[in-house]
Amino acid sequence: MSKLTARLVKLGRDQGLEGPELRAKSWEEHLEHIEKTLSVLIEAGFTVKPSKTIVGCEHINLLGHIVGKGQLKPDENKTEKIRNLKVPTTKKEVRSVLGLLNYYRRFVHNFSAIAQPLTELTKKSGPNKIVWTPECQESWDAIKKCLTSEPILKVPDPSKPFVVQTDASNKAIAGTLLQQHDGTFHPCFYASRILKDRERNYAIIELEMLAIIFALDKFSKYLLMKPFLIQTDHAPLSFLKENRSKNARLTRWALAIQQYSFSDQHIKGSNNILSDTLSRMT
Repeated sequence: MSKLTARLVKLGRDQGLEGPELRAKSWEEHLEHIEKTLSVLIEAGFTVKPSKTIVGCEHINLLGHIVGKGQLKPDENKTEKIRNLKVPTTKKEVRSVLGLLNYYRRFVHNFSAIAQPLTELTKKSGPNKIVWTPECQESWDAIKKCLTSEPILKVPDPSKPFVVQTDASNKAIAGTLLQQHDGTFHPCFYASRILKDRERNYAIIELEMLAIIFALDKFSKYLLMKPFLIQTDHAPLSFLKENRSKNARLTRWALAIQQYSFSDQHIKGSNNILSDTLSRMT
């Protein structure tokens, strides 16, 4: 089976959970993909069940997501369920709801920071019957609004260059992976997390560098193979170059970024709207 999967991947097919997924930019290319894929399957002794096969569609429902025309968004049936969710009353219910919401966190600006009041309710030290505060309600409303307002991401295109925008605050770090389509930059992924206790003592320039390290790690599978651009509203990379030997943390960061090929660009905070908004939301 692994050899068959390898052959399909070599043909440019993605191996999904229920079979190969074929992508094409034209009907002719799609037919060519189908012919080559069927040849490989027949040669390997496999059969294809027509009732389980979808041919020539512009969009497909894949693992709770709608994929098509270079875009990715949550399945509307799932977002409708999220819209109708009732406020949880126990720790177990909060964990269950967070599991569902977390599955779609890639569509939510700074999910970690926004969801923090809800996450706090799940701690072992807390009571099983939760206390629903105004902060919890604000978090609840914000996440539901993000996921039910047609959030759309662009599917990453390996043939186009990537841009990484990062930012940091005294609460969180954030990164956005972007690509240009039709003259406009569109987000492919959002990523963010709350600062750990020890990180809250970092200088702001160190937090900016931490945001870069975080973003590169999150988006590494798209960035390791080709040059890309990093945009920040500070100059953390210059700081790192000048101070890399001052302590073990900076030395570690300097080594971590050596595996990437990138250029960096300083931009005004007002132009770094995506990531700047993510890191400052609570």
